[in-house]
Amino acid sequence: MRAEKILMETKISDILRERLEGQNLSKIARELGISKSLLADWVAARRLPSLKNIKAVAKLAAYLGISLEQLLLGKEDDRKIISAVTFEDEKRSYRVHIERLK
Repeated sequence: MRAEKILMETKISDILRERLEGQNLSKIARELGISKSLLADWVAARRLPSLKNIKAVAKLAAYLGISLEQLLLGKEDDRKIISAVTFEDEKRSYRVHIERLK
C-alpha cells in the first residue's frame, strides 16, 4: 500500500510540475479555494490530495485541461490543449481551453 501511495504522489507531482511550471501558484491556489502551501505540497509530492479537497482537485484538473482521472491516476486521454487563456471579470477568474480532440 505504501509503494502505491508513493507512486501516486509521484505521478500527480510530475503532472503538476510539468503543467504548472512558471505559473503563479498563489493565484492558482486562490482560484481553487485552497492554500498556496497545500498546492505546493501537491507539486512537491509531500502530500496527496484528499477527499476533503476533491472539488479543488477537479477544478485543478479542469484548469490544466485534463481529466480528474488523468491527474489522479496518470491515465492518458486523447485531449491535447492547443491554447489556454485566463481572464478576470470583477471578482471571478475564467480559463478557456482550446483542445484538439483526436
